[in-house]
Amino acid sequence: MSTPGPVGSLYRRVTTRRAGVLPPHRATRRLSAYVYGNVLVMTVVVAASPSSIANGTAALLVIGTTLTTFLAHIFADAVAAGTVDDDTVDWREELRDSLPIASSGVAPSLLLALAWLEILPGALAQGLAGGLVTLRIASIPVVAERLRGRGLSFRLVLAGIATAVLAAIVVAVKVYLTH
Repeated sequence: MSTPGPVGSLYRRVTTRRAGVLPPHRATRRLSAYVYGNVLVMTVVVAASPSSIANGTAALLVIGTTLTTFLAHIFADAVAAGTVDDDTVDWREELRDSLPIASSGVAPSLLLALAWLEILPGALAQGLAGGLVTLRIASIPVVAERLRGRGLSFRLVLAGIATAVLAAIVVAVKVYLTH
């Protein structure tokens, strides 16, 4: 049973891909990129010091981490596909499936840049950037169901919260061990 009116239309638009369901191997690659990009960006945001936010270094680190992770991911997938598969690599697919990494750093770097420009207080910018990435991480089960062409449920919301908690633990361990 579908929800009528604007809410139903918004729901369908958010939960339905125009191009249809992704093949499982592409959905897996795209979700992997989504998770990996968000976890690495969260690590940079959490590890940012007030001075790195104030002098713009934090925004540059988010951009640099995002860009280098994006390129490394494309490279790794292309090498793996070319080594394992006999088919040639479809670079458009590789780029498209890696875009979630690129998208993970855009808004957090802009928020941190606003702090550098003294438009937002540093702590607020860092909190908003971290909160945004946390929401993206919590949305992973929803994104997975959308890529698979399945509907949403309250169970997915709970799974998203659990995913965000686990990601926070991974980020905390990474920050502790590397910064």
